[in-house]
Amino acid sequence: MNVKISIDAMGGDFGPSVTMEAVIRALSHHSDVTALVFGDRSALQDCIDKTLSPSIVSRLELCHCASQVDCHDKPSFAVRSKQDSSMALALKSLKEGKAEACVSAGNTGVLMALSLFILGTLPGISRPAICAEIPTDNGNKLMLDLGANVDCSADQLYQFAVLGSHTANLALEIDNPSLRLLNVGLEAGKGNNLVQATAEMLEADESLNYQGFIEGDGIFQGLADVIVCDGFSGNVALKASEGVARHIYQKLPALSADFKGGLAELKASIQPSLFNGAYLLGINGVVVKSHGGADVQGFANALERAINAARHQLPSALSPLLAQNNH
Repeated sequence: MNVKISIDAMGGDFGPSVTMEAVIRALSHHSDVTALVFGDRSALQDCIDKTLSPSIVSRLELCHCASQVDCHDKPSFAVRSKQDSSMALALKSLKEGKAEACVSAGNTGVLMALSLFILGTLPGISRPAICAEIPTDNGNKLMLDLGANVDCSADQLYQFAVLGSHTANLALEIDNPSLRLLNVGLEAGKGNNLVQATAEMLEADESLNYQGFIEGDGIFQGLADVIVCDGFSGNVALKASEGVARHIYQKLPALSADFKGGLAELKASIQPSLFNGAYLLGINGVVVKSHGGADVQGFANALERAINAARHQLPSALSPLLAQNNH
């Protein structure tokens, strides 16, 4: 199917110098994808002039924006005063049906606030969650929430579980995905009141393949297809994991002379940019958040996740499934 994606080209640490090169790379890999690119027209045009492919240029539409979201902008301020920004206009193109997915590397809090204001949530979802694919011993799995909701209720964690389970089935094509709840122990009595209350709700829903708790050291063992947690715990686990991966990645070149083959394979498999791009899951539209510091490969991977979700028509596919769980 033909897919059109909208891109906030001004977001992130590097702006168009990274986002535009990544867009051009994505279009070169997908002849059926077109892009609406929002940002400063002169900066965007300079990047386009560097490509010599008429096929790619013909599938790029530049949309000039009067402003952009700053990394220090507060969500409430941006909702009031940044409706003409590249981020807001990219989201509005999704609302208006001009695109099937939106990608931004901009301010996470603002992206969440603008997405809620412009697009709203799917039925039965009170708060969206940041959901990312993580590498494990048994392939890529999903983990949510990774930072959107620092304080959660048991109802919200249950909603995240339902969202994650259906998304793993639709986007990752995993049949009857297994589900675990992040906790400080595996025993039934372990954990705080929030975890205990959520576990009771998950156990009571026979439509979910809930398999109990998982500890932090089990996240990358592939013991579950979906791992559910509050945004505080999830973000700490994610950032700690990224730090360890980056530490190992930086140490590998010094060892590669003795273990060149195996280390090259390991280095390729743990490169953080390969897993860039997280869904704002629960938003009524495909919105993918790229890491602000992503390089070209990283932003291109975020675009790939958006394209994949758009091909699976994720929000419209999730809506009737969520309605079933709400009854």
